[in-house]
Amino acid sequence: MKRIVIALAVAAVLAAGVVTAWNVFDNSSVATVSRADHTVPRAEVERLAEKNYAIPFFQDGPQSVSCPSGLRAKMDYTVRCTAVFKGKSSTMLISVTAVHGDRVSFDYGLEK
Repeated sequence: MKRIVIALAVAAVLAAGVVTAWNVFDNSSVATVSRADHTVPRAEVERLAEKNYAIPFFQDGPQSVSCPSGLRAKMDYTVRCTAVFKGKSSTMLISVTAVHGDRVSFDYGLEK
């Protein structure tokens, strides 16, 4: 019985670690589209990219993000933005991963 309790405790700790790691390394965002053109406004995309993009222990978030347009609520739609990290510009790709009514989920990545 004691071994079962220990095994369950270890499993619970491991599961909590996986959930924590998933949340720490998750760079996605969710926003509401503008009713007029069914697009996430450019300023909102930039704000969320600055706030949510980071790779803990490896790379801090960008100092600034500048996009040419908003993000259309269309699956796989991608906008190329410029992100500044420690004074160096990089191309950041922001892509729609899901659309549910007026809610758009999107993810970030840096172009190599």
